[in-house]
Amino acid sequence: MLYIVPKNSPSEQPIVDELTMKMVAALRKASESHIQSYGFHTCVCGARSDGTDWILPHGTRTNSLCVHYLAYHRAEVEAGELWAVEGLSDGREYPTSDELHGWPPLRDRHGRRVGAAPEIDRRRERYDARDAALSRRLVRMLWPFGARVRGAR
Repeated sequence: MLYIVPKNSPSEQPIVDELTMKMVAALRKASESHIQSYGFHTCVCGARSDGTDWILPHGTRTNSLCVHYLAYHRAEVEAGELWAVEGLSDGREYPTSDELHGWPPLRDRHGRRVGAAPEIDRRRERYDARDAALSRRLVRMLWPFGARVRGAR
């Protein structure tokens, strides 16, 4: 399922909707295949998969970029694949940055990036910065409530 080879650049923003969240839930419940793939998949935008095929709860095989393909390359996913994702019944879960953008960039032992920054990393950085800003706002919003609860003891 969702073994595609996108030819176009990813969308500017990920599509995180019911289909994407169904795929996330199914992938999180998947088990590792006993067959290792030959290395990892690399998307046209630079997103990398892990080196393992995954077996979804209903028995279909996929790879770790399945969420990325739905979120960033939806226009290139065939209708039959979208229909198959629609039929997943493993719940709905919000994706992590790694699930959306593939495995983190390769780094050397000093923490420096190895190779050029792929296109998807700019989207990862923007997504992570937005997520961090949202978390900070949420903490500031809830902080007064937490202080009142702690003071009430």
